[in-house]
Amino acid sequence: MKRNKMIHIQSSILALFLALLIFAPAAVAQQASQSEIHLFARYVDGNGIEMRWFSDDNEVMRRGTANGFLVERRVAGTGSFQAIETVQPLNEAQTEQLIQTIGEGTRANRLRVVTEMREVETEHLPGAIDFQNRIEDLVNRKSAEDFRTMTFLLSSFEDSLAARVLGLSATDPNVTPGQTYEYRARLVTPSGLNVVSVITEITAVEQTEGYEVPIHVHEGDGELSFIWEQPDNSVGMYVQRSFSENGPFEPLNEVIELNLRGHAYDGPQRSTFSDENLNNYRSYHYRFYGQNVFGERVLFGEASGTPRDLTPPKQPLLLQPKHESEDTVRITWQMPEEVDDDLAGFSILRGDGTNEEFVRLHPDLTDPNLREWIDLDFNRDLDTYYAVQAVDTAGNVSNSAVLPVSYIRFNPPVRPEIGHATIGDDGSVEIIISPDPEGAVDGYKIFMANDPEHEFSVVKEIFGDSLVVAGQRTIVRDSVMLNTLTRNVYYQIRAYDVHFNESEASEVIALERPDIVPPPRPVFKDVKASAQEVEIEVALPSVEDFRSAALYRRTDATDWEQVHLFRGREILVRYTDRRLEPGTVYYYRLQAEDQSGLLSGYTDPLRIQTVNRRFVGPVESLSVRPGSREANLRWSYPANSGEYFFVIYRRAGEDSFRQVGRTESTAYTDRRVRPGRYEYRVRAFRKDGNQGEMSAVVATTVN
Repeated sequence: MKRNKMIHIQSSILALFLALLIFAPAAVAQQASQSEIHLFARYVDGNGIEMRWFSDDNEVMRRGTANGFLVERRVAGTGSFQAIETVQPLNEAQTEQLIQTIGEGTRANRLRVVTEMREVETEHLPGAIDFQNRIEDLVNRKSAEDFRTMTFLLSSFEDSLAARVLGLSATDPNVTPGQTYEYRARLVTPSGLNVVSVITEITAVEQTEGYEVPIHVHEGDGELSFIWEQPDNSVGMYVQRSFSENGPFEPLNEVIELNLRGHAYDGPQRSTFSDENLNNYRSYHYRFYGQNVFGERVLFGEASGTPRDLTPPKQPLLLQPKHESEDTVRITWQMPEEVDDDLAGFSILRGDGTNEEFVRLHPDLTDPNLREWIDLDFNRDLDTYYAVQAVDTAGNVSNSAVLPVSYIRFNPPVRPEIGHATIGDDGSVEIIISPDPEGAVDGYKIFMANDPEHEFSVVKEIFGDSLVVAGQRTIVRDSVMLNTLTRNVYYQIRAYDVHFNESEASEVIALERPDIVPPPRPVFKDVKASAQEVEIEVALPSVEDFRSAALYRRTDATDWEQVHLFRGREILVRYTDRRLEPGTVYYYRLQAEDQSGLLSGYTDPLRIQTVNRRFVGPVESLSVRPGSREANLRWSYPANSGEYFFVIYRRAGEDSFRQVGRTESTAYTDRRVRPGRYEYRVRAFRKDGNQGEMSAVVATTVN
């Protein structure tokens, strides 16, 4: 129950922790051993001057909440301080009396938690440090102390009753309105501590806090973002939202939100908030509240905003424009299956490549259901490019890719012929293309693939009079990688005229690479071990020139030796290695060989230990004889004693059996006994880990 209460208030405690740092007044540089007690005060008409205080030092807070604080006052600018009250914390009984006035609930739980933490030392605060684990011990000690101090401070600043229970609050009713006073809080028992009581000056005049802060709003797509200068007299934020300026307002957060900054940050104290998943073009109204040092929630600003559609429509997919006839170019595009309802239409754009400007081919947006356009006004003497824009009702625009149109010749170049092709030992390739009989070829594209069924990729382009001469053969030189798993490389050629119209592809020619690449390593896929067998599943290399894979084995005491040779074209193969020793570690590795005699590298050794399954019999003829303050046990065991040892178990009364000794002989004397009745059992163990059954129980009484 105590733990549940503490968890229940922990979120609010953590939220207010940084609030104390913001409210704390600036102090001059301190020595490392010096701590401070800060006092906060305000005048409330008809009540007097209300005060709360705290220290950032764990020991100061521990002593104060245990033995009390002394509150002192003087008229500002006059003589010495006079004690006006010694504030003592409430004990558990007094706290329960206080709870009866407020009833059970969150506040009552908070009061019980701080009372229990004050009166009970935590288990993380030992009296002596464990020097074997001193670092962890010190960290735990510091963490527990920090948490207790944090709980005391934040509970008192969140709830005036918690401050009363801990002795961290007081009210001075004996003040003269308009008079200025100075207050400070001191420890009742300050011995051994260097504590500075920071003096707070206050005039007995009720102040009206000004909390109105300008809040800037950014209207986004489905969201609103807010930014403001955090007021000095409040911290954090609680946000409420309404669809009407006059409410009702609903809270957006139950726990205070803080904008965290680094310790060294000294820039503007700005805070931000974002509200997402909103409806566009609907007005929202917000109220922003902060928390002051006395735990009061105060309104510091209001703002309104309307999210707006800033998301462009989905991008059109422009297909390759087609020159369908002498005077027409067809522009076609696609849209996703689900098109937004706010799509207004499309703009079809054309450019000639001379500059970056495109012109729209029509005055108004097209119908949103349109997916193609016919261009009748283009210039075949210029390079022509097209693009499509999708436009929504809010004016947002998305652009397709820009694509050129390829003008069609009625008589494209004839299919090129490859007269001869060779590949050298270094991977150099030479392809000779026969002369074009029509003299219409302006250039060639050479395509290459590692498989004739794969898509061919362009590896070289040859254009221009200096490379392609009418009536003469064309020589193309290329180079290919030899360090690859594919044996052949395939080439194909297309011819192009001055309009970039392409011919049919030439026949595919195949060139065989010199074999310099060893096969890939086989792979261990699965291993199953029993006492005397190991079953191994292997994935063989899936290359065409694979020949075999050798399986090697060794132990810690032997060298590698081949135990099996895999052949064939199966992807997965299995082998069972038999007649092995139980409980023994074996190492396996694989190596592949291709048809050219090239060997792969060895696989990393696979470590396998057979199952250590050996029978161990029970001890026999166990007996026990009492002696003076001792019990003498004897038993027999038929096996070689050098491979076995024995563990002795003892039980007294209703306790369970516990290990009391170990020996390699068949006798044992138990001297750690007192007068009384004892029961014994013995179990045999092999030194390889196998064990036998527990012996029968024998009993004796020691005098």
